[in-house]
Amino acid sequence: MRRLIGIFLFVFIFGMQVRAEDVAIVFATDWKAQAEHGGFYQALAKGFYKKRGLEVSIRPGGPQTDNPRLMAAGALDIAMASNNFQPLNLIAAGADVKVVMASFQKDPQVLMVHPHISAGGISDLKGMPVFISDSAVATFWPWLAAKFGFEDSQIRKYTYSLAPWLVNESTAQEGYLSSEPYTAAEAGVTPKVFLFADAGYPGYAGMVMVRNDYLQANRAAVRAFVEASIEGWQDYVWGDPTPGNALILKDNQEMTPQLIAFAIGKMRDNEMLGSQPNVGQMTEKRWASFYQEMSALGIVETGLDATDAYTLEFLKAETGTGK
Repeated sequence: MRRLIGIFLFVFIFGMQVRAEDVAIVFATDWKAQAEHGGFYQALAKGFYKKRGLEVSIRPGGPQTDNPRLMAAGALDIAMASNNFQPLNLIAAGADVKVVMASFQKDPQVLMVHPHISAGGISDLKGMPVFISDSAVATFWPWLAAKFGFEDSQIRKYTYSLAPWLVNESTAQEGYLSSEPYTAAEAGVTPKVFLFADAGYPGYAGMVMVRNDYLQANRAAVRAFVEASIEGWQDYVWGDPTPGNALILKDNQEMTPQLIAFAIGKMRDNEMLGSQPNVGQMTEKRWASFYQEMSALGIVETGLDATDAYTLEFLKAETGTGK
């Protein structure tokens, strides 16, 4: 009996020691909790991080969130990069960061217009006033200008309220495929929606970006975070998202189950994450294509080595060799 008690105590104490050694990670997202972060919340809710020895907490963002600046200052170790521009611009500014996975194979960015507008694609919106955010002016707007002939005179400031667009029926509105169209419909306007990715926009979205000094010192933890996050996304989009949704609703009091359901449906219907087995993947070819196109437009600095902005080390071997 004493021996059994001793074994039990040893196992208990050893288990406590192992648990105490879990690596703590604060993951900063780029917006308030939403379905577009669902895979990370699912991984947290279902213990995918925990079973890999990670103690993860998610820090939601918001309108004033500036993850790139905080990464550059060393205030964040792991954060969400909304688009390819952010890590490339950080590299250009001398920051040492690496993108280690991409949630979305298609950037969810859209333009939408009122249903009466005679438009069959983005090219038909040339000359129309467009509500866009300040960050968009330095990212996807130059691409729209180069590809479709948009001009700066079209720009109207988007302050994260659809009200101006709703009352100005001859304007276009930026948004996410999985969000603003639902909000517009709830307000009585079912919009025409044009997804950038369908018009050739080459970027990833919802990427995980890590400071390289942290990555070098915590390589196993980063690998575990990537693996757990990919498992979370697979389970969230193709399984039962209820556990992750509960955490999203807890973190964002403005979110609704209806909007979450709409967003998940759009992710599935439009294959935003690619195929289930390949969630999270990136390729050298895709990064090179993005950099070549955007540097040629003058949106990102020329002369960069784009491979400095990412690594494929923690992804499937068939995607290529990371740097």
